[in-house]
Amino acid sequence: MYWTRVLHLLEDGQRVFLALVADNTRHSPGTQGARLLVSEKGETAGTIGGGIMELRLLEEARQVLRQADFPPQIRTLHHRKTGPGEKSGMICAGSQTNLLLVCLPSRDSKAVRQMVELLNGGQAGTLIIDPAGLHFRQEPPDLSRPQRELRRKGDAWEYREELLNRKRIAIVGGGHCGLALSRLMRQLGYDVQVFDDRPEVETLQQNTFAHRIEIVGDYAQAGARIQHPELTAVVVMTAAFPSDVRALTGLAGIPFPFTGLMGSAAKLGEIFRQLQEQGVQRSEIANLHAPVGLLIDSKTPEEIAVSTAAQILQVRSETPPIQ
Repeated sequence: MYWTRVLHLLEDGQRVFLALVADNTRHSPGTQGARLLVSEKGETAGTIGGGIMELRLLEEARQVLRQADFPPQIRTLHHRKTGPGEKSGMICAGSQTNLLLVCLPSRDSKAVRQMVELLNGGQAGTLIIDPAGLHFRQEPPDLSRPQRELRRKGDAWEYREELLNRKRIAIVGGGHCGLALSRLMRQLGYDVQVFDDRPEVETLQQNTFAHRIEIVGDYAQAGARIQHPELTAVVVMTAAFPSDVRALTGLAGIPFPFTGLMGSAAKLGEIFRQLQEQGVQRSEIANLHAPVGLLIDSKTPEEIAVSTAAQILQVRSETPPIQ
């Protein structure tokens, strides 16, 4: 994770140059939220759009890190050969506004550590960057506002970013498919939560990708433990269909944007029959996809993870997002 890496570098005593895309227009290679870092020892991570623009920025970052002071600044670059404004060196169209700053171990470690702890715990807070530097405020999320926003008034500016990750998944079942899906969704930038009722299962021990692993006595408890359900895709893939049934009973009536259920047609039929016997209608499971995943003839856990992730991304792209 970006801020975790920043924290490790600061705790190593290094100054860190940060670049964030604070705003962009259509066709820009760098999109709002993209970010890059350069450490005092030359380590780099992330991207703000690539190409000659990024090569120039990396060189500038190395020079900046040799300076005594570098106040935060914003810089709008236009991706075209002609016309007004500073050019990025790229001709792909659009423009982007990059926010540039240097984090110092003595000044910024505390705020960055608070952000990392908050993100790892799935909690909410706000990052604020202005000409005075980087600030952090712990506060509840406001899902009616954009997650990232650059405010400008004359020469004054302020960048605000709600740190709650709005890309979230809860995986009910920590077996081989749950492990593979955890790995892939973590790579895609999702906050990953895994539920299982078997603390001793080996795949849970191997799962270093989930942000949180929760052991439940009954899979029906999982639904109530999912924070921010309106943002969370849920995928049920437990070891047996009775536990799938228990998990689904706990999900009924909760407004998840995506609920996926793994299984063959015969298995799914039995699951829905048992749910009905328990008084739970299929229609009570919000935005249900069963069987989960795009039809790519997936068989291995890794293939199932790819097909499931692709369907989650597809549904997310088709749904008006909470940005």
